[in-house]
Amino acid sequence: MGFFGDVSKALRRGVTRASSAVTHVTAALNGGRGLGTVDPPPDQPASIAEVVEEMRRLRATMPADDGVADFHRMYLHVTELVGHAAAARSFKDAVFMERLDCVFAGLYLDACRATDESRSSAWQPLFALRAQRDTVGLQYALAGMNAHINFDLGLALVRTCRQLGRTLDSPGVRADFLAINAILAGAVQEVRESYLAGVALHVDRAASPVLDVVGGWSIEAARDAAWVSATVQWALQSRPDAYAAYLDSRASIVGLVTRQLLTPVTFAELDPAPGSGG
Repeated sequence: MGFFGDVSKALRRGVTRASSAVTHVTAALNGGRGLGTVDPPPDQPASIAEVVEEMRRLRATMPADDGVADFHRMYLHVTELVGHAAAARSFKDAVFMERLDCVFAGLYLDACRATDESRSSAWQPLFALRAQRDTVGLQYALAGMNAHINFDLGLALVRTCRQLGRTLDSPGVRADFLAINAILAGAVQEVRESYLAGVALHVDRAASPVLDVVGGWSIEAARDAAWVSATVQWALQSRPDAYAAYLDSRASIVGLVTRQLLTPVTFAELDPAPGSGG
């Protein structure tokens, strides 16, 4: 698994450099400027428990071999972990984190309920290619994470702050946002390891086509980008046309990456294992 290890080390170095710039970007875009509060939409989940219940109901309707289901299973697990952390008072601002989880998950549930015509272009590839041949569960899981974090998370941060009368600079907001990194990163690593365990025979040769496609995607870099996106959105709140144009452009860019993560892979025929008699 030398290839995967090399990619992971390179990503960690890049994420460290990128993270150092995030705080400066937030300040430059005036993320601490107060804005008026807004009411949550009537269909927004009211608690993490309600989110988990709805996601479990939805999971029961998805075929086991469905690409969206591959992402859904991982995201349900992450949501359950966040719920446990919130119940254990692991966050600085438990009210904010519960609301953020509800807003964030609600955007994914909206994508599930949407039609092909109304669904955000950030999510379109995952739903359009959910039955694509030669695309494995790891790709679907990370493609869903890409759409949800790189597009939905910044939007959810702004909406949550507006609903609760917070700003991006309010005490605990940034710290709790970063605290979820460990939960998300752990879930992604579980999916990676599960996939690699499934191709344990000649693992480097069997896994490398998939890792070539997904190896450059980083959960930490995606969340840094989501925070920067939130600060841009915050600065554009008083300019609705520019705000809408920004969201459309970002959704398109995120959708392109999602589609790339779902590139079908071709596995070279493996030589028989020694002593197999093949």
